Amino acid sequence: MLTIGGYHRAVLKLYSSGSKARPSTGRYSSVCATAVCAAGLLFCKVLPAQDLNLNPTRPTIADSAGVQAKGVLQVEVGQDSYPELVPGDEQTLALSLFYTPLDRLRLDFNLSAFASEATPTEEYKGVGTIQIGGKVVLWQEDYHKAMPGIALQYEATLPTASRQELQDKGQQIILLLNHHYGKNGDIDVIVNGSLVQYNCADADGCRYGGQQALALSYHVSKGDRLYAEFFGQNNTASNTPAGTYAFGGFYHKVNDHLGIDGGVRFGLSDHSASFGPTLGVVFGKRLRAEPAPQSK
Repeated sequence: MLTIGGYHRAVLKLYSSGSKARPSTGRYSSVCATAVCAAGLLFCKVLPAQDLNLNPTRPTIADSAGVQAKGVLQVEVGQDSYPELVPGDEQTLALSLFYTPLDRLRLDFNLSAFASEATPTEEYKGVGTIQIGGKVVLWQEDYHKAMPGIALQYEATLPTASRQELQDKGQQIILLLNHHYGKNGDIDVIVNGSLVQYNCADADGCRYGGQQALALSYHVSKGDRLYAEFFGQNNTASNTPAGTYAFGGFYHKVNDHLGIDGGVRFGLSDHSASFGPTLGVVFGKRLRAEPAPQSK
């Protein structure tokens, strides 16, 4: 979740106060989109071909029960936008680092590097909170068997924001399931459910919530996927306001080191944001060489 899992992704709370007129965020959106694309293109340009088995947490909220290859650093940069006055014109540029020291263990670091929220009279900008944690694969999926892949993920949100209004503190635990179906395993069904503790930095103490997501991934080709997703949450998470949403998107594998993702989320409940486009890149690099095969 960029989120969660993905997304996979940092929990960011934004409150408003400030200027008298609603500021324009168009320039910020353009800069973020350019930075996202340029970072990935520059990264992949100098790397030799090798299969890193990248396991992107974007663009869906739901994340699979798998991880990338052992010894691989996976980096994700993404922009999430909700360009509306209600519940707020929210723009977020997020950075996520994932490393797998073991075959079934992934270590996670997530940062909302820059965020902006604006209403007709107010605005806040700054750096959001940091999340650290990891994912443990409890059961590796076998396509030929009925048992799905199962993983547990933990995230701790640290109060490291640049402004008090952007501050948050809490933790989250997520159950992740996925299984491939179809003649060649082209359809991947992903289910996530989580318990969230948030607002622990407030004087009133911690609050509790959750997030549930169901995603379908269709492998159009070896390197291209189409996504459909439904998810709901009663707290601000994964750079998304509380509510119920439907999502449609894509992932394109440029080469073994780089992928591009994007899509649009549509609000289904009264208090959801009406829509929110997302754009990101996923790139990876092997930090630890694979052991050479032993001769018989």
